[in-house]
Amino acid sequence: MAAFRKLFPALAVLVLLGLVTTASAQTAAFQCTANAGVPPLLRSEGLTELTGDIVLNCTGGTPTPIGTQIPSANISVFLNTAVTSRLLSMVSGQPGNSEALLLIDEPNAALAAGAGGQVPCLVASTCPVYGTGGGATAFKGSDTATGGTATTTENIWVGTVSGNSVTFIGVPVEPPGTTGTRVYRITNLRANASAVAPGGFGTPGQVVALISATPATGPTGFTPSFPINNPQQIVGFVQTGLNFIVRNKANSDSLGSSAKQFYQCNDLARRTNNIHLRFQENFATSFKSRTVAAYAGTEVSPTPAAQAVPGLIYNAESGFYNPALASPLTSAGLADFGTRLKATFTNIPSGVRLFVGLTNVPAPGSTSVLAARLVGAEIGSFFPVASSTTDNFTAGSVALGNAVAELTPISGTATAVWEVLAADPLVAQNFDFPVFFGWTGNAANNSPALGTASVAGSFAPTPPVFSASAGAAASATLPIPRFVDTGAGTSFFVINQCRTNLLFPFVTNQLGFDTGLAIANTTQDPFGTSAQAGTCALNFYGANAPSAVTTSSIAGGTVYATLASTTAPNFQGYVIAVCNFQMGHGFAFVSDLGARNLAMGYLALVMPDPARQVPAITLAGGSGEVLGQ
Repeated sequence: MAAFRKLFPALAVLVLLGLVTTASAQTAAFQCTANAGVPPLLRSEGLTELTGDIVLNCTGGTPTPIGTQIPSANISVFLNTAVTSRLLSMVSGQPGNSEALLLIDEPNAALAAGAGGQVPCLVASTCPVYGTGGGATAFKGSDTATGGTATTTENIWVGTVSGNSVTFIGVPVEPPGTTGTRVYRITNLRANASAVAPGGFGTPGQVVALISATPATGPTGFTPSFPINNPQQIVGFVQTGLNFIVRNKANSDSLGSSAKQFYQCNDLARRTNNIHLRFQENFATSFKSRTVAAYAGTEVSPTPAAQAVPGLIYNAESGFYNPALASPLTSAGLADFGTRLKATFTNIPSGVRLFVGLTNVPAPGSTSVLAARLVGAEIGSFFPVASSTTDNFTAGSVALGNAVAELTPISGTATAVWEVLAADPLVAQNFDFPVFFGWTGNAANNSPALGTASVAGSFAPTPPVFSASAGAAASATLPIPRFVDTGAGTSFFVINQCRTNLLFPFVTNQLGFDTGLAIANTTQDPFGTSAQAGTCALNFYGANAPSAVTTSSIAGGTVYATLASTTAPNFQGYVIAVCNFQMGHGFAFVSDLGARNLAMGYLALVMPDPARQVPAITLAGGSGEVLGQ
């Protein structure tokens, strides 16, 4: 890619030298100057980013005589990345015909054909253009003032895509003379911005275009020149479009590096225990609606609004779009949907119920703007998902009622996709979506399962909805827009096993003594407690300490008993039993052999469960039973 960009200046010189040589033979200088205006910001995640229009302003030359066919040329644009404009199926057309269009003299959709209205040429060989003698008026109907009667109305040419180039074949080259300016506008040029390397020292990457043209030829052999000044243009600056942040329950700050900690045996009410997902624009035009007035904040999908004014910047996923054009250009420039934002949940433990908000919610202190809506899939038409619960939910300080939908994880994975319905191109916005999760604790049946849940945020759609290689090239079938997946998972909750930690401060099997150890699982009681079962790990510390010993599963309502002489021969020290159930209690009995002379017993101390991460965190719901509390 770098080598290709280095060739641009040399190619530009060749274009000028070759074409200016031809121009020198003409009696009047016809020349064009390329201009890309202000290059837009393109998302580095984007595979189909709309570049800025390229405009050729042409002056001078001798207009074609009345009734003589205007010579034609091929105009090509080369990018330093793949051209990904949508391919169109055209009868008798060239392979690779696309939505990329070349407009001559800024045709007006409001005018009639033959009077400067927008009329496409689908096959160049069938669109002869005849001179009117007026030069500048050649594409605005018959020039009756000079007696011209043979003229054409076609003023839109279709681009043919091949790799990193698009070529407009058979474009009529009519010098405007001294009375006006000829304008060639190239629009709906999409580029794979993800393949553009970032600039040095933190500057954005650049999508660079080189414009070239073959000298125009006509049926009479008339060969005017087609010199292009400034043929190399920057048509887009590339930088990251999306920041993704997992925020806390109040939506007041990020969740931080520590995921929420919960315990398997405790219930978690799903209606208020939640997080927020923030999709943050890295620049103000990163999030876009399908067309500038496609949805207007509603939940229906009306006919997309036309965007048929040449050169007008719409800040939408769609480009120049006129549904009144002849087929197949009816959909040229039209995106399939607005910007879609995707949350991918992974490793959701079985037994966990997961819900997301149907719309975005405001952060504290901001105004409420419902600008995005949960949809049914990454690709396909706008299809709002209906609420799937009658429970009342609250996100931060916002009462949502039942405006949430439940996700059903498959193999621990679930996806939520929201489509942007309205966006302000003058403000970098945050789109915040609430997430709710909860469960009914049933440790005896290992529900919910233990594990750490994660979530990643990205644009949508991304592979594997389409293959990465196909998505990076022009296509007739893949959706627009489409993106690479840059999401990185963030842990947002952990389900830990419930346990009780028991300290036996003195255990001996030396000097003729032995110690009996008993552990009772008291989760079976008359109070309706759900009985739990689990093993205990006996950890020995002291003289002749053996490796940890794991007991068999201890059912609720039963007692496990052993002797130190059996599990830890010739040991003396202390024992910490880590039991995978709540309400465990221990008793130790120390005596000489046979308990003939000396004996004593004591209750094991119940130890608080230690913090599981550094820095220490407060464990939600507690764990085990701590005496004295």
